[in-house]
Amino acid sequence: AFSDAYFGEGTGSIWLDDVSCYGTESTLLSCSHNGLGVHNCEHYEDAGVYCEVCIQGNVRLVDGSVSNEGRVEICNSGTWGTVCDDGWSANDAQVVCRQLGYSTTNSVAFSDAYFGEGTGSIWLDEVFCFGTESTLLSCSHDGLGIHDCEHYEDAGVYCEVCIQGNVRLVDGSVSNEGRVEI
Repeated sequence: AFSDAYFGEGTGSIWLDDVSCYGTESTLLSCSHNGLGVHNCEHYEDAGVYCEVCIQGNVRLVDGSVSNEGRVEICNSGTWGTVCDDGWSANDAQVVCRQLGYSTTNSVAFSDAYFGEGTGSIWLDEVFCFGTESTLLSCSHDGLGIHDCEHYEDAGVYCEVCIQGNVRLVDGSVSNEGRVEI
């Protein structure tokens, strides 16, 4: 955790102050705090974090023009790899967006390496989600590392941005660090 606007000062509303977490909470709003919008802070006190990069089953979006779109990559055995677009649908995009904390409304699935070809492993193929699953690995697929694809078939998504209580990291040098915004 970083304090004193380590990643730069934000602008606009300050939503949380005096946040205290145990580390087991599933959302930042589940931690104790003074209430949304109740604070005695200035932006020079903005908080930031650095998050572990690759945890089994986590997903990320890469090479989009904004943080809520990009090629879908999933972590397996400490290594990021791509998802093949065979059978890729809006339901699959909804699950990726949900797992990343974005809205599932207006999720868009992209195919044919729309956000560019990845490199390295292709971890998932023939993904089939109902759209209600909490993680991409909960969906049906051929098995981690089992595929008949090339990177020109990498899947991508676009997600709606703002859901009440969600957090994002801004102005870090990589996507897993930055100033915390809610």
